[in-house]
Formats: sequence, C-alpha cells, structure tokens
Amino acid sequence: MARYPNWAGLLWETVLAVDSEEVKGLYSVHWRDAGAELTADFRDSIEREPKRWKRFLMTANAGLFGPTRRLSPPRRLLFAFAFLLALWGAFHVFSSGDWPDRAIASVIVLALAFALLLALIGMELVDKLRFRDELVMARELQAEIVPNVLPQVAGYELGAFNRVANTVGGDIYEFAPLEGGRLAILFGDASGHGMAAGLVMAVAHTAWRVQLAVDPSPTAVAKTLNQVLCRTGTCRTQGARSFFAGIPFLFESGGRFTAVVAGHPPILHVDRQGQIVEKIGEGAYPLGIKQGVVPEAHSGILGEGELLMFHSDGLTEARNAAGEEFGDARVAALLLRMAGASATAVAEVLSASLLSFLGRTAPDDDVSVAVVRRLSLNP
Repeated sequence: MARYPNWAGLLWETVLAVDSEEVKGLYSVHWRDAGAELTADFRDSIEREPKRWKRFLMTANAGLFGPTRRLSPPRRLLFAFAFLLALWGAFHVFSSGDWPDRAIASVIVLALAFALLLALIGMELVDKLRFRDELVMARELQAEIVPNVLPQVAGYELGAFNRVANTVGGDIYEFAPLEGGRLAILFGDASGHGMAAGLVMAVAHTAWRVQLAVDPSPTAVAKTLNQVLCRTGTCRTQGARSFFAGIPFLFESGGRFTAVVAGHPPILHVDRQGQIVEKIGEGAYPLGIKQGVVPEAHSGILGEGELLMFHSDGLTEARNAAGEEFGDARVAALLLRMAGASATAVAEVLSASLLSFLGRTAPDDDVSVAVVRRLSLNP
C-alpha cells in the first residue's frame, strides 16, 4: 500500500506541540545563541566598532560567513549560486521591460533559488540526523556509566543529579562500596562538553574502576588517571588538549575520608545546621595536563548528620537569559535552608532550583551534583 506525506497531521502536531513561550524562545534563546556562535570569531572587532550601522553590517556579514564556512566546498558553491539567484530575482523586478514579464521571471528565479536552498538544507539535515544517531548511541552508553540508581551504603545516604549541555556529557559521578565498609567515589568533569568530553570521561572512569582493585587510595587513583590520560594524548604540548578535573575520594571507617581534588571546585563540608564549615581542595592541576603530577591529598572526618557536597563548575557558572550566574551564594543559601534534610532531598532541591533559575535557557556546560550525608548511629 502506497504511503504519502501527511502534511495535515504534521501541521496539527506542530500546532499542539508549540506554545507561546517556545515561540518567544526562538528569538530570546535560540536565535541569540545561534548568532553568538556564528559570529564568535569576529565578536571583538564588531564590539570595537563605535558606529551602530557599521556594527549591523559587520554582524550581518559575519553571520553569513559563519554558516558558509561550515559547508563543504561543493555545498558552498550551491549556496552561493542559490544566493546569487535570489538576489537577481529580487532586483530583476525593478529592471526595464514589461512588468508582468519581469514579475513572472522573478517568481521563477526565486522559486529556483528556494528549491536549491531547500535541497542544501535537506543535505545538511541528513548529515545532522546521522550524527545525532551516533550521539544517541553514545548517550545510551554514557547512561550506563553515570548511575540512575545509587547504591545503598551502610552508614551513609547518597543523592545526585546530572544535567548535560549536549546529547553527550563530560561529567561523571559514581559510588563503589568496598570491603570493610569503605566507599570509593569518583566525581569529575572532563574539559568541554559533547562527544570529546564524553570520551575523556569514559577513559577516566575505566581507569578508576581498574585501579580500585589494585589500590583505591585517592593518591594512587589520581596518579593512575593522570598517567592513562597522558598516554591518550591529553598531555600534548601543541594543539587542543583535553583534561579531567576530578575528585578521587575514599571513605574509611568512622566517617574518616581522604580526597584528591585535581583542578575541580572544592568539596563543600556542611554541618548539621546547614553551614559550610570547610571547602576541601583548591588550586591543583587537573589530571591529564602534566606528566608526573600528583595533587595533594586531603583528609578529614564527616560527623554524624553532616554532609559533603560535590559539584561541577557548571552549577555555579550556569547563566539564565538575563546573564545572571547561579553563583556560590545561592548554593550556600539552599544548603542552609535544607539543613537536616536527606541527601536525596538536597540534590532534588538543587536540581529544581537550577531548572527554575535557567527557565528555557539551556546550560552552557554540564551540571552535576553529588551529596553524601553520614547517618546518625543513634537516630
């Protein structure tokens, strides 16, 4: 049985799926993001131009150059031909000759230009769909690394959430219960986001898992991760480099812990009243930057009812549509308000607060949070 495109169904689906806020977002979010991305290489020179009309022309020129540069050479020629046809059709109507003939010729030329542009968009869309399928597969593999269900660990309560900026993210958290009531944690953030960050994260996660069976101490883990990442080429001296800002962490008995904070935002130690009493780790090299570097190990004790909060820099640096940062102060206020709450509740409130703060603005970077609360022995 022959099948035909159901344009009416597609139209009705579109009408039902789009609301007024999404329509507004086409300009306030998506159009602005696209414009910023396409003109990023020329932003400084545009902003230095004092005359508004020149800034407009420079922006239009950069905006046209941006997508053209991203096309393959044959598609650039097709785009240039369609663009010139469109210009010729638009100006032909004002040329000399009989007006109806000019109008008909202009319509034909514009229709041809439109058809060529539609064909070009179709080819680019097919490429994007193929790439998206690969990203979806990578996302499914990543979902098996970042746990949706956290383990049950005697004496501790765990909570976490992860929000990726692209289909594939570079953030990781995982909890590994060990013999003797110990708990190993890996929390980290690969540089950038997208497929490259996801690959670095996967390499770091695999190396961490292997090292746990040999020596789970954070110093040994950090040394191994640094060696493995340097062997993959992240320690190269020229060209783009990737790295892993991470926290290998180990709970011993009685709430004692050891941590290495390698180029990552510090761990927040929060008391029973919700006050941040300590920020653990600052100023070390990320892993995969320099051969032979082992960051300093930090030790401490997590008291009963207290919690530790790990977070990627994507949390505090997330910006809403107005350009305002989520910020450290907002995190501290939320922790104070959630004093005594479970680790799961703290993570859920942070996630909900971030989503409310961002609105329809997508985060520029991956955002991850992990919360560990030590349970009271005599509740």
